[in-house]
Amino acid sequence: MFEQARSLGRTLWPLVGTAYLIYLAIQAPPARYVGLIGLLMVTPLLVGWGVGSLFGVGPWADDVAEP
Repeated sequence: MFEQARSLGRTLWPLVGTAYLIYLAIQAPPARYVGLIGLLMVTPLLVGWGVGSLFGVGPWADDVAEP
C-alpha cells in the first residue's frame, strides 16, 4: 500500500509543481514574476520527464539499465 502511494506521489509531483507555478503566474505581479521565471526554468525538465515517461527515452525512462 505504501509503495503504491509513493509511486503515485512520484508520478504526480512534477504535475503538482507545474500547476502551482501556473497558479503563481496568473496572480498579481510579484507572484506572477516568480511563477513565470519558475516555468521558464522547469519547462525543459517537464518536457524531458514527459518524453521519458511516455516514450521511454532519456534519463527519465523507466526501463533504463544503470551502468
